[in-house]
Amino acid sequence: MSQIMSGDAQLHAAVLRAAAGAAKDTPGVAFLRPGLGELLRGTVARSTGTGSGARPGPGTVSRSGAGSPSPSGRGGRVPGVRADRGPGSGPWRIRVHLAVRRGHRALDVVRAVRPRVMSAVQETLRTAGEAPPEVAVTVTVTDIT
Repeated sequence: MSQIMSGDAQLHAAVLRAAAGAAKDTPGVAFLRPGLGELLRGTVARSTGTGSGARPGPGTVSRSGAGSPSPSGRGGRVPGVRADRGPGSGPWRIRVHLAVRRGHRALDVVRAVRPRVMSAVQETLRTAGEAPPEVAVTVTVTDIT
């Protein structure tokens, strides 16, 4: 993977935040599902944390950022959202992994999330001065809670 320049990294982080915010605000979404990498990073952060052996309490965010909606963790990651861009000014590909609240149909939630995420990402890119971007959104339901 090539190294991302500072301006590109900021744009990438803004895209991740926009996608995560739009997805989480959709009715029926319980939470964004962190991937295995975020879960492992969170475990490592807790085990190498302060040395007290205490686990973080409720509301405490691990150093990995796995519980955080912002990409403040390593590598500008947002749990449950991945974004990459094709070569040059190619299309953005957004992947969202989420859990659906019990009582909501997964298909209905996915149909609601996709356009919200697409619109939020396109608005973020327009605000950043990007040409009208092509955005593809894939939503995967990983759990029903």
